[in-house]
Amino acid sequence: MAKDKKRKGDDKKAKLAAKKAKQANKAEKKAKVKASKVEGSDAEDVDLDEVLEEYRKQQELFLKVTETVCDGPPKARAASCFIASPCDRNNLLLFGGEYFNGALAQFFNDLHIYYVDRDEWRLVTSPNAPLPRSGHAWTRAGNPNHIYLFGGEFSSPKQGTFHHYSDFWRLEPSTREWTKIECKGKTPPARSGHRMTYWKHYIILFGGFQDTSNQTKYLADLWIFDTQNFSVWTVSSLLSLRTDPEARA
Repeated sequence: MAKDKKRKGDDKKAKLAAKKAKQANKAEKKAKVKASKVEGSDAEDVDLDEVLEEYRKQQELFLKVTETVCDGPPKARAASCFIASPCDRNNLLLFGGEYFNGALAQFFNDLHIYYVDRDEWRLVTSPNAPLPRSGHAWTRAGNPNHIYLFGGEFSSPKQGTFHHYSDFWRLEPSTREWTKIECKGKTPPARSGHRMTYWKHYIILFGGFQDTSNQTKYLADLWIFDTQNFSVWTVSSLLSLRTDPEARA
């Protein structure tokens, strides 16, 4: 009797796994078809929210964090972020970026780890990674267990329509786990091309730009995030110093 129950349980798990695999395969095919339609379109009225929602659904198909050895280095790209792991001297982390072939732009949200001691690249997949982007910024903080990422941009393939992110993420480099930080009160507006660094337990963000296709707005605001007083950004004014940098990205 116990064996029958175990066999039925195993059969149920196998059917569930097969169903999930089938759904993942179906969603992947759908996404590829949709992407090919978008890339082949001459129109620039692409609904970026719809495209990003499709990416989000694809991301959720990953059931856990995985790390696989790559055959070679990551694909060519620009405007990605590269940082030394604050908790492992042999790890360099690369996230996101974009590639433009002269006609179409492609955006990435892959996390690659370079093992310095092995001369080896590895690809990390996760069910909750940030969506594809370029021009984002990230930095470690005083705590060596965390890396923080803010903002970035995404565009239609022909770069006629842009979307700027205002989301804030924390990566644990040791586990490769991403966490989206939901902040209280005022937060930095969406942007890309900004810079981030840290001082003690503070994260400092400055500048960047917003591109609405019709115009580009450069920013000169300074924001500070206290990693100990979690979930709160503070906007800082440099006007009294009369030496504040001009708007830039």
